[in-house]
Amino acid sequence: MSSLTSIPQIRLEICYRSYCVVRRQKTASPLQALVLMNDPQFVEAARILAEKMIKSSKNVIGRLEYGFQALTSRKPRPAELLEITRLFEQEWTHFKQNPEKSTQLLSVGEYARDSNLDAAEVAAYTIVASMLMNFDEFAVKR
Repeated sequence: MSSLTSIPQIRLEICYRSYCVVRRQKTASPLQALVLMNDPQFVEAARILAEKMIKSSKNVIGRLEYGFQALTSRKPRPAELLEITRLFEQEWTHFKQNPEKSTQLLSVGEYARDSNLDAAEVAAYTIVASMLMNFDEFAVKR
């Protein structure tokens, strides 16, 4: 057993594997957003979900709904879908204008990136997936 503890495990207040608990404590640590948006494991997870989102549908709305439902187990409300669509469009424009930024983002992690997909598009969906990982339905145990 390793004596090192994963930083995300500490920040997300997850129980250690060395003992058993019946019920995880309720948590809403402000450090969760920091970890979920910046830890390489979560950035890589967002990228992999982004690739799955792109492959799930031919249109943006279908892709965004897939990602939202994959993380929250529900369909997005119309207002949520509108905001997520705006975020995607804003990020896609940003990454098309700054290809070095998309390369930098997509290089995080060990899992090989699907090079058949457009880097700017994957990067934009990665940002969306990362944002979705900060929804209460995904991150907060109540």
